[in-house]
Amino acid sequence: MKILAINGSHRGREGYTQWLLDLIAEGAGQSGAVFQTIVLAQTQILPCKGCGTCKAAERVGSCIHDGTDDMKSILDAMAAADILIYASPVYVFGVTGMMKLFLDRFNSTAASEEMTVTQSGLLFPKITKTFHAKPLVVLTCCGNIEPETYRNVVSYFQTYARFLDAPIVGTLTRTLIGEFEKCKAGKADENSPLSEVARAYIQAGRELASLGRITKATEKKANQNIIGIPCFDLLMKFRWFKNMAIKRGN
Repeated sequence: MKILAINGSHRGREGYTQWLLDLIAEGAGQSGAVFQTIVLAQTQILPCKGCGTCKAAERVGSCIHDGTDDMKSILDAMAAADILIYASPVYVFGVTGMMKLFLDRFNSTAASEEMTVTQSGLLFPKITKTFHAKPLVVLTCCGNIEPETYRNVVSYFQTYARFLDAPIVGTLTRTLIGEFEKCKAGKADENSPLSEVARAYIQAGRELASLGRITKATEKKANQNIIGIPCFDLLMKFRWFKNMAIKRGN
């Protein structure tokens, strides 16, 4: 099993996104998988110009930037992988500009004029399993606790997956990520919710390697709230509770 993660964080290997990916890599390695992370902050990717050159009959699937940046080597790594992980912190309710720049370059990989109907019934240029129809995991993190914060990121990849016939085999949405600093530094209480979340990410790696997917039980543990208040998710639906929390915080 080969798992490839694409880290779209501008903080590269220093950020929480990489820390979460490292936990998954730890579990995947324990189950015998080969895990690779491409850190976009350490690559050069030129923007898609929408020039249409990739659609020319003699150049279908190629790009005017081929050979001048790192995109081709990333695509080669994706072609060799069995599972892909798209990882990005939330930047203004979406993926980072760096991740979007990378995704924009997929224009050339679906440049065929031959149309098809995807498994979900959508019209789209003919796709190839080499880059497209591969199982994928969505991983995103943010400092806010509101689910609405990361909703666009999840929705984006759900649409992406539907057009590319790529099954989503895990969705990891980590809120209050700044609270994990102690855990990241190895100083968190082993019995704390922080440590339970970290263990769930390691388990997610094991499951990706052995099952090819993350189970719902592990997703639930990885995505759990860490506040420790009973029925917290339900209470967060009420404005009065949020106002009360703000007053107590101040």
